[in-house]
Amino acid sequence: MNWMTYLSVKAKMGLVIALFAVVVAIFANIVFTEWGKQERFSQKELYGTEFYKPSFDLIKAAQLHRGNAFQVAQGVEAARAPMDAAAVKFEQAMQRLMQLQQQYAAELALGNRLDDINRSWDTLKQAHTSMEPRAGFDAHSALIESILTYIEFYSDQSNLTLDPQLDSFYLMQSMSFTLPRAIEYSARLRGATAGAVASDPVSQGAIESLIGLHPIAVAKVEDALRSADKASASIDGALNADIRAMRNANAEFSRLVVGIINSGRAALDSRAMFAKGTELVNAGYALQENTVPHLQRILQSRLNAMKAEQRSSAIMLVLAAALALLITFITVRNLLAGMSAANRALAEIQRGNLDERIDVKGSDEIATLMQGVSSLQSALKGTREREAAAAAELDRFAEESRRKAVESKRLADALTVCDTSVMVADADYNIVFMNSAVKKMLEKRQDTLSKHVPNFKLSQLMGANMDIFHKDPSHQRGMVSKLKEVYRTRIKVADLTFVLIATPLFNDEGERTGTIVEWEDITDRLAKEREERKAAGENKRVRIALDNGSTNTMIADPDNNIVYMNEALTDMMSNAESDLRKDLPGFQANKLMGANMDVFHKNPAHQQRLIRDLKDTYEAQIKVGGRTFRLVANPVLDDDGERLGTVVEWLDRTQEVIVENEVNEIVKAAAQGDFSRSLPMEGKQGFFANLAGGLNQLMKVTDDGMHDVARVLSALAAGDLTQKITGDYQGLFKRLKDDANATVDKLEEVIANIIESSSSVTTGANEIAQGNADLSQRTEEQASSLEETASSMEEMTGAVQQTSDNAQHANQLSQNAVSKAEAGGDVVKNAVVAMGEINSSSKRISDIIGVIDEIAFQTNLLALNAAVEAARAGEQGRGFAV
Repeated sequence: MNWMTYLSVKAKMGLVIALFAVVVAIFANIVFTEWGKQERFSQKELYGTEFYKPSFDLIKAAQLHRGNAFQVAQGVEAARAPMDAAAVKFEQAMQRLMQLQQQYAAELALGNRLDDINRSWDTLKQAHTSMEPRAGFDAHSALIESILTYIEFYSDQSNLTLDPQLDSFYLMQSMSFTLPRAIEYSARLRGATAGAVASDPVSQGAIESLIGLHPIAVAKVEDALRSADKASASIDGALNADIRAMRNANAEFSRLVVGIINSGRAALDSRAMFAKGTELVNAGYALQENTVPHLQRILQSRLNAMKAEQRSSAIMLVLAAALALLITFITVRNLLAGMSAANRALAEIQRGNLDERIDVKGSDEIATLMQGVSSLQSALKGTREREAAAAAELDRFAEESRRKAVESKRLADALTVCDTSVMVADADYNIVFMNSAVKKMLEKRQDTLSKHVPNFKLSQLMGANMDIFHKDPSHQRGMVSKLKEVYRTRIKVADLTFVLIATPLFNDEGERTGTIVEWEDITDRLAKEREERKAAGENKRVRIALDNGSTNTMIADPDNNIVYMNEALTDMMSNAESDLRKDLPGFQANKLMGANMDVFHKNPAHQQRLIRDLKDTYEAQIKVGGRTFRLVANPVLDDDGERLGTVVEWLDRTQEVIVENEVNEIVKAAAQGDFSRSLPMEGKQGFFANLAGGLNQLMKVTDDGMHDVARVLSALAAGDLTQKITGDYQGLFKRLKDDANATVDKLEEVIANIIESSSSVTTGANEIAQGNADLSQRTEEQASSLEETASSMEEMTGAVQQTSDNAQHANQLSQNAVSKAEAGGDVVKNAVVAMGEINSSSKRISDIIGVIDEIAFQTNLLALNAAVEAARAGEQGRGFAV
């Protein structure tokens, strides 16, 4: 840069100041740009929180519409009005979301997902009335699932899922992921339960549906409550009351559902059960409504704090720049004044004026320069006197000086550009040289040194005495003055640590001319070493814990090479080695350390891509060599988010999967009415042995009970009332046993009563017949003298005889009824029908007997009157009897 030599010092200083201003401007631009990014980041988060309430209102309305529509489809007309109201609320929430999406379209790129949800709703609203109940329920659930996905999508687009602060992260996680899922599965369980109890008893299919859905819903709610607990803890427990309310509602509703599953009956009707489920769902929505304001408050406070910090930082930046410019201006002005004085003195010397007084002020480089000019003036004075005599010597000395000057300049240039921090002091310990490295080092630590080293000013260090770095200068001077060789020491200033290497400088006569000091700032290195020792200790504790843990743990580096396996995993791999070789012939458990995780996969490229992109916990289940393993992989990241490796937890589920399949088979057989199956006990231990034994006992008790019931019912169908259940049962089977035996006893009593009633009817009919015979005989005796009457009485006797025949016929009917009743014992229904017929026949017999009694009474009166009149009339009254 030869053109610099044509610029004045003032111009050069102005150029330096201008460059400084440009650097400050660039730095300020970078800082303000970054601040703008942070502000927009937080502002987008606030925009995203505005979508929460209408989104949850949308889900709530869809859930209510689904549950009520399901009940309407099953004939519960009381649910129709709530269903229509839910449809109106759904459309209102949709309208609000549409407005928000349009309002923030420039900041949030949300696409057409909301339009797709709206079209799905329009289709469902028109078609659900023509769907089967289950199909309508599933269509509603698919719609709600798309809304849940939309919540996660706009949470991601508005930076809520990227929030770096724990106090707001747990609130966001609860609002965007765990709580909506928990509410939805609770609502599904509510609808399924209300639909199940619409019929009593509850169908087996509905119970099986509840068995599948209930644990999932409970797990989702528990997961949401755990997340909410963390969120509440971050805001001083502000959500604890809502969390307790949701936990209690979940426990109560779960208790009712478990009761339905266990007994097959419900204590409440469909609408009441739906209301109980709604209490749980509403508790979730109450938690959501109280969470959103806290999240918005935290984000708004963060945004306000960010803006305040930006304002204060901007003010500090402006003040620092102004102060730096002021200091630079003063420094440049003093430098220019000193250089002007030096130029004037040199001009006088150049003109030969060696008597001009040169004032030396201060101890900086200009003062040193003026001191040199003054020394030059004095030297020139002496030189002028000895000039003639020492001309030859002067020439030799000048040549030597030039050589040393070149060497000194070369040495100074080398020291200036070298990385070692070098400081040079003269014989009086005044600093006469500092290279760039030592200036940068001291500038880096200037704040701490200024606080703990009196009179330390980096800008005034050149020319200052080295005593400023020592608390006891006399001791240091005495030690340095005696130096004959390199001396190493370490000094501490506050929390800073420096290594000093002092080397004495001597001239050719052995006189000490100064000291060169090499500085090394080892503060950061010592801190790093302490951190490394601390990390090493922590890592050792972690390794010992992993080595002795029961969880099968494997750790791989970023290239998926296995760098650690604990003892539990090593034992598991050794035990499974023979099985794994069936699919992986080259597998050796003792050679896994250092190998790549690809040895476990048939498609390594897919697995490498999956692990490389892993950002969160990933769970998978693999089958190798007839064994089933569950893998839980988590990425290992440093503080900067750089991937350090992967930790994988292994669980051998082979025995568990076998038991699951066996249990599924036996449950499937039981659902089809086959209770004779049982689980094999061979090879099972602990929990699996207890499970198998318990299921086998359950199947045996159920099989024995059902066979006893079938035996008794078969006997009843065959008319055998002597068979009863004699086995020892408990609970519902005991109740079934008592009811079956009571039914047999009741049937015996009914049949005995029928037989007794039939015998009574027969006896009555015989007595009626005997009475008719006696009546006929008396009538014949009274009318023996009345021949004309005989003919009429004979006809009457015929009628009486006919009545007797009818009574005999009734008796026969009674006998037939008895035999039919005895034969009808095969089934209870036929017995009841026969009893009805017998009651009807008995009523008709009773009517006939009443008619006969009336006829007999009238006949007696007629015969009596005829006998009296005949007796009065004598021979003339014989015809009167007619």
